Amino acid sequence: MAPHATDDGNMSNKNATMTNGETPSSKVLSHLHSYPVVHDSVEGFKSNPYGSRALGLAQNTYKNVVAPLHPYLRTPYSYLSPYLARADQLGDNGLSTLESHLPIVKEDTEKLKQYAFSPLTYVQGTWQDEYNKTHYNNGVVKMGVATVSFELRVLSDACDVVLGYLNKGKEQTKKKVDDVKQ
Repeated sequence: MAPHATDDGNMSNKNATMTNGETPSSKVLSHLHSYPVVHDSVEGFKSNPYGSRALGLAQNTYKNVVAPLHPYLRTPYSYLSPYLARADQLGDNGLSTLESHLPIVKEDTEKLKQYAFSPLTYVQGTWQDEYNKTHYNNGVVKMGVATVSFELRVLSDACDVVLGYLNKGKEQTKKKVDDVKQ
């Protein structure tokens, strides 16, 4: 189990009881909420006037429509609760596995934004650089020359990345071959 999900995943309404008297909990929701990007998104939604209004409407709907049905849901919930608990456990384990394969999900929101917008930043910077290097008067010709040089530079950078990856694999293969020869 993940260390941040050890509080049994208690949701915000800890005093509310469900049909069988237990308090609602979800390890998956607790685990998801521990990610900075999810936490910041939820807090941003709550602080937005439209988001807080939507949450208020959802809460009122729950109180007026779903809460009166709780006594009738005791029996079905007693049959479903072991399966729901197992699904919650599997979901939490899946999120832990995701964290081990993609540790970036635990990074700060600003760092994730930086990663997400890095292709856009690269394209904008490269375009501006190629456009400024073009020595023509502003107009269609300058735009055309800048477009061609931009595309060639992007192609060149892509080839550099691919060749770097292939050379790394080639070096690893050479090391393994040398180890086998010895």
